[in-house]
Amino acid sequence: MNTIEISQVSFQSINSFFDGFNFVDDTKHIQKYISFIQEASLCYQNIIHQIYDANKEETVGFIALSTTREVDDISGVLVEFLYLKPDYRGKIDNVSQQKYSYIALDYIIVTAIEIQKKIAINHIYLVPIDNKVRKIYNRYGFENIPGSGSNEFEDYMVFNLLDEDPTIL
Repeated sequence: MNTIEISQVSFQSINSFFDGFNFVDDTKHIQKYISFIQEASLCYQNIIHQIYDANKEETVGFIALSTTREVDDISGVLVEFLYLKPDYRGKIDNVSQQKYSYIALDYIIVTAIEIQKKIAINHIYLVPIDNKVRKIYNRYGFENIPGSGSNEFEDYMVFNLLDEDPTIL
């Protein structure tokens, strides 16, 4: 039985959802970015998905998703933010024996495949918050796109949803 449930947060519940978090252990930069994510979700610019551990009866994080054409003008799903509470970062769920971050990434892939059935997208993009997180995404299967950001620390990573990428010549 999977005890991690991930579901979309309704537009009407966004503010109360974010009020349920205490971001004091996060850096000022992360706190500011979370405020931006919350505001953008209120303007229908992204969709927030709650990560809930039913075994512990606790929300452990969230995912902010949108679509983009920012990366080489190729449409894709953009992971604007994958947030886990500090106590869950790098940790393994006792029931599934998977890292919480990998459970969230699995959900993102499944969601992107569902979106792919409706609109033409073949990629998932994200910008890691730091090089340590970049290595985690790299181990999961994301690839670096050097020179895609405004500086080397903002370079995008991509996960290809296709078996063979037709955009690579």
